[in-house]
Amino acid sequence: MEQLLNVENEWDREVESEVVEGPFCLIEEWEVAQALKHTKSGKAAVPSGVVSEMMKASAGVSGKGDPLECGSFRAIKLLEQAMKVWERVLEVHLRMQVEIDEMQFGFMPGRGTTDAIFIVRQLQEKFLAKKKKLYLGFVDLEKAFDRVPREVVRWALRKRGVEEWLVRAVMMLYTGASTVARTGAGDSRSFEVKVGVHQGSVLSPLLFATVMDVVSSETRGGLPWELLYADDLVLIAETREQLHAKMAAWRVCLASKGLKINAGKTKVMVSRVSGGPMTSSGAWPCGVCGKGVAANSIQCTTCRKWVHRRCSGLKGSLQAASATFVCKRCRGDGLRPEEREAGLEVCGDTYEVVESFCYLGDMLGAEGGADAAVTSRVRSGWKKFRELAPFLTSKAPPLKMKGQVYTACVRSSMVYGCETWPTRVGHIQQMERAEMRMIRWMCGVSLADRLSSEELRRRVGVEGIGIVLRRHRLRWFGHVERKEDVNWVKRCTNVIVGGPTPVGRPRKTWQSSVSDDMRLLGVNARDATDRAKVLRKVATLERWF
Repeated sequence: MEQLLNVENEWDREVESEVVEGPFCLIEEWEVAQALKHTKSGKAAVPSGVVSEMMKASAGVSGKGDPLECGSFRAIKLLEQAMKVWERVLEVHLRMQVEIDEMQFGFMPGRGTTDAIFIVRQLQEKFLAKKKKLYLGFVDLEKAFDRVPREVVRWALRKRGVEEWLVRAVMMLYTGASTVARTGAGDSRSFEVKVGVHQGSVLSPLLFATVMDVVSSETRGGLPWELLYADDLVLIAETREQLHAKMAAWRVCLASKGLKINAGKTKVMVSRVSGGPMTSSGAWPCGVCGKGVAANSIQCTTCRKWVHRRCSGLKGSLQAASATFVCKRCRGDGLRPEEREAGLEVCGDTYEVVESFCYLGDMLGAEGGADAAVTSRVRSGWKKFRELAPFLTSKAPPLKMKGQVYTACVRSSMVYGCETWPTRVGHIQQMERAEMRMIRWMCGVSLADRLSSEELRRRVGVEGIGIVLRRHRLRWFGHVERKEDVNWVKRCTNVIVGGPTPVGRPRKTWQSSVSDDMRLLGVNARDATDRAKVLRKVATLERWF
């Protein structure tokens, strides 16, 4: 662990910057009390044995890799509670002196994961509406918090004009910092950590965001083409060449200050209307489009795969043609060849091109829409349900209690990021089918019992997931409409992409989904600026179903 926590990448060692002298700030008692108020209780004790509850009482304040490789694990640091309180005090002063670019969404007031996901989805939606490609590079930094040189932290703070007393106070937290590795076999000897910022520290996200802001100041293009969430970087371009240039420029500027791109985890996604590798879904994927088939289908006599009626090209009875039917893919008729993008090579490293990517917990698909996200969220919900199955499927707890646990733990996982989805009827049905299977399992009934979905939901005390999806989307729409016009969360909804509009029915968009929801409730876009009115309308959503 001592070797792992003291690895520093090569960098240019240029950290000269102007020192901003200023009067020492006297830390008041109320600032410490405010920091204690925001310190969480119930956290593990560190070697000193001091926990936050002790300080609150004394202050009178109420309340992926080889498992055999050490580098495959991320150390969780248990910091002194007194140190966390002191860091919260310093954080307040530091935020008053440091201004971070709006492209950074991580640990910034008024910004979050949903904002970043929404901007990326809106850009993708606008380009796909004109049948244009969009290139997205998802950059992962190698052990970013653990590898940033501390002299770079000092340099970045001075570059942002932080007063020297505050710079010294921050850097004192890392002077002679030592740690102990605690494992199941016991504690190691104490050793000094000379590189990186503390994992789990209150101050570390802001310090790292400041470093990224200063390091990229001469390279970044800003929103909406570049987004940061702490160390998660997304680069967006209209052409492959533009993306290559961006990734090369960012690679150079990051490497100059000891930050290294992880080539294995950095991915590229090419967003396009169709033509990519076919992805299969459902128990019986269609042999032509790959999506799950139901009763209205026919089996190909060559590949033995089932095919949707709409994909078969047949008219009339499917049964009459079943003996000789050959699907389009086997005939090679009317299907464009699959386009497979080669990996993007930058400075000797090759970045893999993928068809989907999980960005900040939300699955983005190369063909846009919510198909990949809905499938991923359903799987996530089932994973969480099976973790809680001993409780949720037990006969001992009351059904209402199981419904509360389901709502808090399982459903919250299923609807994460749904505010940004352009949902179709099929998406809602897919989520409803998964939810009703879970509810029937909790109630101990089957389809043979002939109990309606409404009755089972009433017993468990939950509302339909379709209602939840609409409620989340309308709340988010109101949030977007109340943003300032210069905010990119609002501006991205009005991005205009050049080129002619394709012939045919337009794709389902987020804004058309919102329009359907508002028409159902009888509200308009002007009402969205009144938060109280929107919440009252959304609260009555259930009676419309």
